[in-house]
Amino acid sequence: MKFKLKHISIALPFIMLAACSNTNPQSSGGFELKGKLAKAHGEDVYLELMAPSGLKSVDTAKLNEKGEFTMTPSIKEIGFYRLKLTDKNFATLIFDKDQKVTLTGDADDLGNTYNVEGSPDSKLFVEINRESGKNYLKRDSLQKAFESYSKMHGMEPTRVDSMSAVLESKYNILVAQQNKFLEGFIDKHPVSFASIAAVQQLPSEDFWNSYVKADENLFSKYPNSPYIKAFHEDVLSKKRLIIGAPAPEITMNTADGKPLSLSSLKGKIVLLDFWASWCSPCRAENPNVVAAYGKYKSKGFDVFSVSLDKDAGKWKQAVQKDNLAWTNHVCDFNAWQSPVVSLYNFKGIPYNVLIDKKGNIIAKNLRGQDLEKKLEEVFK
Repeated sequence: MKFKLKHISIALPFIMLAACSNTNPQSSGGFELKGKLAKAHGEDVYLELMAPSGLKSVDTAKLNEKGEFTMTPSIKEIGFYRLKLTDKNFATLIFDKDQKVTLTGDADDLGNTYNVEGSPDSKLFVEINRESGKNYLKRDSLQKAFESYSKMHGMEPTRVDSMSAVLESKYNILVAQQNKFLEGFIDKHPVSFASIAAVQQLPSEDFWNSYVKADENLFSKYPNSPYIKAFHEDVLSKKRLIIGAPAPEITMNTADGKPLSLSSLKGKIVLLDFWASWCSPCRAENPNVVAAYGKYKSKGFDVFSVSLDKDAGKWKQAVQKDNLAWTNHVCDFNAWQSPVVSLYNFKGIPYNVLIDKKGNIIAKNLRGQDLEKKLEEVFK
């Protein structure tokens, strides 16, 4: 199957994954939030700070018979919040001190119906949310159409591939439209907190200038914000790993306890592969890596495998069982606490980096046909 559509959700990954912050939402100020929710039934509503260290409860109110509520929490500085009825039914907001905010929406589907006045950054976030939601819905429709067509014509690969090409073209147009909207949003609102949500929907490799622009503008205005500090650190980390940058050195022990460095393979095209024996997607991807190694090793291709295992026996057993025939296998048995995780800034495995003969990064996170296609390009 050639046609692969990806679902992308609006998220703020740095907020939950960044280092702990000392931000305290309880301080002096004149902030007020008034709301009115249709289809309400006397539920409790909860306001939570989405701090870099995690969610923090800020205030609670009960909806009256008209669906109305008022909150007057003390807010120290601008930050991301969520107003929730449940963990799956919430509105994401950006509040600053002393704002007088009004919010309306539908209690049955708050996240898709809320509107905000009195909070400019929240209004901009809603704009991103609505525009992105419409685009992703269209992509999802294409995915469902392809899946339905595949079931009908599963035994006719020519027809399926033809439909795949048609739908993939439409899908790519939608992606381009969304990316153009996000780029324009960042240009139009360079110092809005909402631009963080916009830029993180863009692939950094293709839109690096947008990341740099957002970082420079926001860090200049909010140098002490824990959110902007976290975003700034993420940009600096990504900068070390952009295409064309030297691959950071890794030195770890092999299975027999001898140190092995990534730089020892300089002069070859190297796939730096992060995996683990306990990772099912990694094990499923291993045959593709094995096939690539078998096809291109005689042309100067090699693999440097870094395991996030903790158990030496299971690691060695998986290497043998999956026929990972190359000799460059290393592990420090620290799992996700291994320094390589932050060094290469990845959040999940399998993850890989393709490195040229000079030791520079030429591609990242290649799987299956994408890996094969890139290696064909490199060795043509």
